[in-house]
This record gives sequence, structure tokens and C-alpha cells, in this order.
Amino acid sequence: MAVQVASFTVNGKPVPQGSKTVFMVKGKPVLADANSKELKPWRQKVAQVALHAASHVSAREVPVAVHAVFTFERPKTVKREYPTVKPDLDKLIRSVFDAITDAGLWADDCQVVDMRVTKQYGERPGVQVRVGEIREGEQG
Repeated sequence: MAVQVASFTVNGKPVPQGSKTVFMVKGKPVLADANSKELKPWRQKVAQVALHAASHVSAREVPVAVHAVFTFERPKTVKREYPTVKPDLDKLIRSVFDAITDAGLWADDCQVVDMRVTKQYGERPGVQVRVGEIREGEQG
């Protein structure tokens, strides 16, 4: 990874973002995230931890690399090595990226040009995140 900007761990069950459900409000259809009750507190927690980890950083419009590891508790009856079940990685990282944007570590998640994202089983659910700035002539 390039020059590290922030490294942090957020404990708790990771919440995906992206599955939409249609609700009727006053006779009109409204789209909302399927996990909206859990999503907002999760994003706030990620943003708070990210902000604390990178309090010395102000949002800059530079290319960045991200490495994120999502950890889930293995259910007692599960024998498989990897969590090859929902939630999807793309939806998990979407909630983290939006939280990091809210925290101001970067101007927009479109700045992410390199990422490695994995899911694993472990004792403590959560996500470990490293964000690095890619300097000219370097690769993530």
C-alpha cells in the first residue's frame, strides 16, 4: 500500500448498504435501504472511528487504496471455512465507504482506485480498514 493515511478497527456486526425495499408513504412509493434500522448506527460508528483515527487528515482529492477485512462470527453449526453467504462484499464496503466520506477522510469514494476487500470468520465481528494515499508513480 502507498502512504498510509488511516488505519482503524470498528467492532460490531458489519451492516451492508444497497438492498432497496419499496415502502408506500401517503400513497406514494419510496425506496429505502432494507437494513435502514441497523445501517445508520453502523455508518455513524464507522465514521466516528475513522474520524478519530485520521483526525490529522483533511479531505484531499487524491487517489487512494483501501484494504478492508470484514469479520463475522461463525455460527455454531457452520463447518465451512469461509463466509460464502450474505451479506455481499460490495454492499458491505459501500456502507464503509459512505461512512468514510461522511467522516471527511476523502472528498468522495470515487477516489478509491485500488482496493482489497475480504470476509472471514473470527471471534470478534467488525471491520479492519487501512486507507493509503497513492502518490504519483506508485501503485496501491
